Amino acid sequence: MAEKLVFENLIPENGIVIAEVACGHEGSFDRVKQLVDVVAESDTDIIKYQIFFTSERAIKGEKEWDIFNGLTFDERGWEKVIDYSRSAGLWVMADVFGYSSFQLALDLGVDGFKIHSEDLLNSFFINDVVKSGKLTLLGIGGSKRKELYELCEFLTESNSDHSIVLMTGVQTFPTPLESHSIFEVGEIVEKYSNRYRMKVGFADHVSGDSEEAMTLPLMALSKGAVLIEKHLTIDRRKKWIDYYSALNADEFINFVRRVKRLAPLLSVSTMVTPSERAYRKMFKKTIFANREIEARQKICPKDITYIKNARKAIPLSSIEISKRPVTRLIPKGKSINRGDLEQNVGAIIVVRVSSSRMYGKALMKIGDRESIKRVIDRVKRMKRIGSIILATSTDASDDVLVDIAESEGIDLYRGSLNNVAERFLNAALEHELNHFVRVTGDCILCDNIMADRAIESHLRNANDITFIRNMPFGTNKEVISLPAIKTIYKNAAIPENTEYLEYYLNNNKIFNVGYVVSKYKFSKSLRMTLDYEEDLEFFNRLFRHFDKVNPKFELEDAISFLMNNPDIVSINSHLRQKFMANQINTSLAI
Repeated sequence: MAEKLVFENLIPENGIVIAEVACGHEGSFDRVKQLVDVVAESDTDIIKYQIFFTSERAIKGEKEWDIFNGLTFDERGWEKVIDYSRSAGLWVMADVFGYSSFQLALDLGVDGFKIHSEDLLNSFFINDVVKSGKLTLLGIGGSKRKELYELCEFLTESNSDHSIVLMTGVQTFPTPLESHSIFEVGEIVEKYSNRYRMKVGFADHVSGDSEEAMTLPLMALSKGAVLIEKHLTIDRRKKWIDYYSALNADEFINFVRRVKRLAPLLSVSTMVTPSERAYRKMFKKTIFANREIEARQKICPKDITYIKNARKAIPLSSIEISKRPVTRLIPKGKSINRGDLEQNVGAIIVVRVSSSRMYGKALMKIGDRESIKRVIDRVKRMKRIGSIILATSTDASDDVLVDIAESEGIDLYRGSLNNVAERFLNAALEHELNHFVRVTGDCILCDNIMADRAIESHLRNANDITFIRNMPFGTNKEVISLPAIKTIYKNAAIPENTEYLEYYLNNNKIFNVGYVVSKYKFSKSLRMTLDYEEDLEFFNRLFRHFDKVNPKFELEDAISFLMNNPDIVSINSHLRQKFMANQINTSLAI
C-alpha cells in the first residue's frame, strides 16, 4: 500500500490500476463489501467511489434525482465504507461533484480526488481541490483543447506545487471502441506533461465483455499513461449500475495481474537482459581471415569472412578494420582481433579553469605543483599510450593552460567550453586516435597501472568502453573507442550534459561495455577528487608525505598510507558531489 499515491511514483512501468466502483454498489453496503473483497484479492490497492450529495448532481423532481438518490450513502454510511476499505488495505479515492461532497471526502480522510469532466469549467472549485495537496485526477473527456489549455494555465499559475493527472476517456454506456483514442494519450503526454508538470491517465469505458477491455489500457500505458481506471462489478449478468463497461470479479483480478506483469516492460532499459546475452553469444559471428594476410598489409573486404565462434565471439565491425594495416602475419582461418591491427591509443585530459564545481582548481598548488601538472605526471606513467592531449576550451580563461601543455611537453586541443563530448571527439580526431583514456582534470591520482590493464582488455575484447572498477572515489577512469565518443556527440539529447560522460558510457544496451577490476582494498569513505577546499587540504597532506619519502608513489602506496592515517582520510570523507545521476538527462537519440 505504501507510496502508491505519491505523484512521483506515477509512471507507466508501475502499472497502477484504480478499481473504479463509482456507484456500482447501488447504495448497498453488502455490495460494497463484495467489491472491496475483490479489489483486495487483486494486485492493486486503490479503490475509487463517487461521493456526492444528490443536490450536486440533479434537480429535485426530475428523473435523475430519484436515480442518484438511491446510489449514495449518508455520512455514517460513508464512514463504514471507508473503514471497511481501509481494513482491506486499500487506498481510497473519491469523485467529488461540489464543495459539499469535497468537504465530506476531506473529513472522511480520502487519499485523493477525481473531478468529473462535467465540472471541467468549474475552475475555482478545481483549484480548491488541487490546493488540498492530495492527488487530483481531472476528467478531460469531451473537453475542447482551449478549455483544457486555459485550465492548465490557471492551475499552474495558482499552484506552484500540484499533483494532477489528466484523465482521458469518455463514457457512453458502453463507449464504442472507435470512440477511444490511444493517440490522444500520447499527444496529451507530449503537450502537457513537461509544460505543466501534469501527468496523464486513461479511463476506458469499452464494453466489459469485449477482448479490447483487457488490451486497450495496455496500449494507453505504452503511450505514457501513468495509471488506468477500470470499472468492476461482481457479475455483469446482475446488471448493477455501470456494469456496461465493468469487468467481472475474476476478470478484474486477471486484468490487474496482466497489467502488473507487462507494465515493467515499459521501463527504460540500459542493461542487456540475460536472454539477450545468451542470444548474442549463441548467434553473433566473429571476423576470420579467409586468406593469409601479411604484416603491414591493409585489410580489404575480400580478405575476411564472418563465422560463428562458439568459444568467444569478438564484437568487431568490418567497418572498423577495413583498410587498417595489421601488425603481424595473420594465417588463413585465424580470427582477427584489435590486437592484430595498428592502434593509436592516447590519453585525453579534459580540463578548464572555469570549473563549475571549484573555479580555478586546475591551477591550485598541491605542494609545489599545480594540480593539473600532478595529473599530467600520473598520465605520463602509462605505458600503453602513444600521446597525451590536454583538451581545454577556447575561452580566454583557459589561455593559461596553453603554456602548461607546452611546458609539460604534451599536445593541446582547444574546443567547446560546455560540450565535453565534442572536445573529446575533436581532440581524438585531430590527433588520429582510435581509442583514448578519459582523464578528468580533478583526477589527481589517476592510476597508470590499472589504466594500462584497461587498455589491454579493451583491445583484446573489442570493447566500445572499458571501465576500471573497485577504485577509490575519483580515480576510476575509462578507455573509450573513437566510434563510441562519436555516437555520444551526435546523439546526446542535451550536449551540455556530456560533462557527466560516465553516465552516457555505462550503458551496455548501446555499447559493448567491458570491465577490469582492481584488487585494491580500501575504505569506501576514501575520497580522491578535487572539488572542495577540504579536498585540496587532503591532497596537500598526502603529497607532503610522499614528496619526501617516495615521489614516484603509486595509488596502491597512497591507499596503504591513508588506511594507516585515518585523520587525513577524515578531512574530506564527509563531502558529497553536487549532483545526482538521476537529475540529469543522459539519454541518446538512438
